[in-house]
Parts: sequence; C-alpha cells; structure tokens
Amino acid sequence: MVHKIEGGSPLRVSYVEVDIDSVNQIHSKLADVNVLLLPDEKNKKETRFSELDSVLSKISENMGANSILIVCGNAFDLMFVHASLSKQLKYQGWFAIKRNAIVEDGSETIPSSHFGALIHSKYDAALKHQKTRIKYSYCPTCKRTTKDYGGKKHTYHEYGTLMSDVWTDVSFDYSGDIRSLIQRFNDIFSIDEYSTLNVFDLRKCELNRTLLPVNDFSNYKKDVKVEINRIIHGDCIEELRKMPSDSVDFIFVDPPYNLNKKYNDYQDDLHISDYFLWCDEWLTELARILKPGCSLTLLNIPLWSIRHYQHLSQILSPQKIIIWDAISFPVRMIMPSNYMILCFSKGAPRNLPLEAPTNGVNLSDGKAYFKVLEPLKRDFCLRASCAQKRSEEGVEDHESLSDIWGDIPRLKHNSRRVDHPTQLPPQLLYRLISIFTRKNEIVLDCFNGAGTTTLAASQLNRKFIGIEISQAYCDLARKRHQEIEAGLDPFRKEDRVLISKNSPVKRLEEKKYEVSKKELQMEIKRIYQKLGRMPTKEDVRKHSKYDFKYYEEYFSSWGEACAAARTTGMTEYEK
Repeated sequence: MVHKIEGGSPLRVSYVEVDIDSVNQIHSKLADVNVLLLPDEKNKKETRFSELDSVLSKISENMGANSILIVCGNAFDLMFVHASLSKQLKYQGWFAIKRNAIVEDGSETIPSSHFGALIHSKYDAALKHQKTRIKYSYCPTCKRTTKDYGGKKHTYHEYGTLMSDVWTDVSFDYSGDIRSLIQRFNDIFSIDEYSTLNVFDLRKCELNRTLLPVNDFSNYKKDVKVEINRIIHGDCIEELRKMPSDSVDFIFVDPPYNLNKKYNDYQDDLHISDYFLWCDEWLTELARILKPGCSLTLLNIPLWSIRHYQHLSQILSPQKIIIWDAISFPVRMIMPSNYMILCFSKGAPRNLPLEAPTNGVNLSDGKAYFKVLEPLKRDFCLRASCAQKRSEEGVEDHESLSDIWGDIPRLKHNSRRVDHPTQLPPQLLYRLISIFTRKNEIVLDCFNGAGTTTLAASQLNRKFIGIEISQAYCDLARKRHQEIEAGLDPFRKEDRVLISKNSPVKRLEEKKYEVSKKELQMEIKRIYQKLGRMPTKEDVRKHSKYDFKYYEEYFSSWGEACAAARTTGMTEYEK
C-alpha cells in the first residue's frame, strides 16, 4: 500500500548510528525533525531503560522551538519515555506500526506484531504536518474497498482516506532496513517550517536496564468465595473494597476517559490530577482482588494508557499490549484509531489463549466474517455477502491471532446500540474473555455500563460481576441479562429510540427526508463548481434549487452540508 501527501518538499535526511559512548551527545546534532530508534529488545517487558531519562531530558532541552521528536521502539519501552519528555515537550500522538514479521519469543502464545512511534513537539500547538492519505485497499474476492462506505462515497476522496495512528497498510522491519519508515516520516513532516531530519539509531546500542518491581504472590488465599452473577449499583472503589482478595479470574475495564462525556447520571470531567489519583485507587483494588496467574485488561487512549501502565507496572507484571484498531470520531487530520488494551498478570501468567468458545453461541452477531480467535485478514472486506461467498468457496480469509485487532469495528448503527454513549461491540469482549478465561471462571467489570462485558461473559458460560454507578445503566444491564435467560440475544438488531451519543455532534431527530441528504450535498458541490469557491449559506440560498430550510433541518452542521464540495468523491470498486 502507498500514501500520498498534498505538496511539500523532501527533508534532508542524516543517519547517525549511536554507540554507548556517543549517546549523550545526541542533543548537539538535533534537526527540525528528530527520529530516535531505541534498541529492539523484545523480551524485556519486565524492565525499563535506566540511562535513557537523562538523554531524553538533554534532547528536550536543546530542541528548536518548532522541532519534533519521534521515539520509536517496543511499546513496553515507550511507556516510560513520555514521563521523561512530558515536562518540556508536548505529547502529540502514538503511532502503532505493523511489523513485517510476527515476533515470537517462546513464552507468548499471542505473538507481537507491532512497534510504536511516540510523537512530541517543542511547541504547544496542534501537530504541524502534511495532510496524508492512505490509498484504498480492495477485497480480492468482491473487488470492492475493504471498508464499506455505504451512502457516503460522495464525501470521500478518490485516492484514499486520511492517515490514522494505526499503520497496517504497510509493514516495516524494525530490526533491519528502516529507510521506508523514515521516508514516511519525511513525507508527513515535509512542511515549509522544516528542512532537515536526523535519525539517531540506537538499535545496536546496549543501554542499561533496571528491573520493574517484582511482587511475591505465593501466599495468596485459595478458593476464595465471592458472590457471583450479579450487577452491583454503587461507586466502584467502595464496592471493590468490599470484595475479598484473590477472588476474581479476569478483569476488564473501559473506564471513563475524562473527555467530558455525558453519561446518564454523571459527567466525565474530573481535573486531570484528580482523575489519575482516582484511577490509581480502583486499579490498586482490582490488583488486590485478582487471582495470582490471572489477568487484568484495561482499554484506553494511548496518553492515558501511558499513565495507567506506569502505575500498574509497580504492582502487577506487564503481559501484553494489544492494539484495537477502531477509528473514532475524526477530530484532526490524523484519524484517531489507536486504542490500547493493557494486559497485566498477577505474577507469572497462564499460557494464552486459554479456551476457544464451544457452547454454540452465535458470537458473530450478524457479522459473518467474525471468528473469535482468528482475526480477519486485512485485505478482505467485512460485507456479509462477500464473507458468505468466501466461506462457500473455501477462501482462507483469516489469520493467526496477534496483538493488532482490526476486524472488530465500532457499533455504528443504532439498531445494534442501546442508550449508552460508549457502548463496545460484543465481539471485542468475546475475544478477550475467550483468550484470558476458562469456562465457569469469574469475569469482573467495575465500569459495567449497559452490560456488554457481563453479558458476553454469561453467553460464554462464565460467571460475572458488574459494578456500575448509574442506576439507569444497572437497570438496563439487568434487563438484558433477563433477556439471555429468556433465550433472547441481548445484542440483537432492534429498532430503538436513542438519546445518548458518543460524539460532540448533536443527534438529529428521526425524520422522512423530502430531499435526500446526498442530493443536498451534491447541490452544494455544483454551486461550488459554478462559483469556483466554497459557497456561503447566502450563496446556497441564492443558487440552490432546493428550499434552504432543508439544509438547516437535515444537517447537524454547515461543515457536514459542504462535505461533498470539499472532496472529489470515490467509487468502492477497484479501477
């Protein structure tokens, strides 16, 4: 796959191979864009670089006012890099980047398939870079785009979509020839402000490491009894403190992200320092009640994951960092798709995956392509008709499990949602629970919301405990568990009237359109072509053949109304 930028001149690139004697001199050779390649030590997740903090501090201090620092390496190592940079530089993002070869170290049954690139800037504004598009990929069976763009094809670019922060369109040999990766960075940052890019290659440098804390869990309580199969209404910390130690087999948490989301009975808007202190409290309690050998998994955005990782690594053992490639609401020119699932074990972990589901539950839930422990290959589309055809023809369209999951899209259709703003797809929990638990083991979610975790656990013949502070969501989750007992699928497709929304765009009332939204958008595009500029509302009032009331009533914003005029439009069929 290839990418495309809109303008820019290539930067002058200089490669500097750094040894142990020259590592502290990097700060004297800094450029506009600086790439630091850390050693690729794959089996060191229980340690951290001990002498890197001072190097990063010197680099931060000596960077130019508009310069960029890109630190590449294993995800486990990058978790501690931000702490060294955060006082002097602004965090701008984390790219999860696919390796060209699966990494297996003999002890992992979920092999590693990605490394990371942590981006920081000296300036405090939004990241400056080229608008970069990734060319569409096409399913080899139906010859259409791997993503189904439905009725919005006229609002997309003919070449491809904007680049996201998960790169699976290409893969790189991080331990070998890295020039193609540097070329992509060169293109992304080929803006007028920059002329030089320096690559500091530390991959052969033997940096010292220190061990993370190792806790002894040999004196744990065995066969601890805890009340199961219940949804608890209450504050998560208060309720967790009531639970006995060493009592739960698996924990999944998708906490409030402190992004000012509007939930049913509370607002997600704590001050950031208070937010992390609060998180530390319930994470510590979760570690206490987890059984030794068992796992805790936490889903969050990369920046918050860094902070959670630093706390959890003091009390539990790092096990895995899974990337859920799940594009969210577009808020910038780099699309946010990187959602991390931090996996920690209490002491030495069990071998994974533990058990494939065998109880006959339809885990695909209308997604004919979905297999719990065999992700769909990236090249194949998600369309049910194509998946059915591939199945009938015996096409090998799935692959072995790794730690990048791109075959579980978010819930986008209201018929699959209940009234909760951040509802997860059940397939994500089917996979996690199948990997980390056996039948009849206990699954806990202390931010249970509308019940996706506990419902999926019940369907997979696991025991469950859900904690939720909202009475309304508790009631909703309990009602959905009753549906399972009545033989109904709680994730079934059904017409619903929803109020909650997981984006800043207001939800429009259901209505019958007298003129389709596509036709109105294409009308604005025709006006744009006629005038040779983006039309204003007054231009549309004057030139449109449709009453302006439709533009006011049918669109949540003027930007949405002008979406087709801002781009070329695309076809889903391969040319």
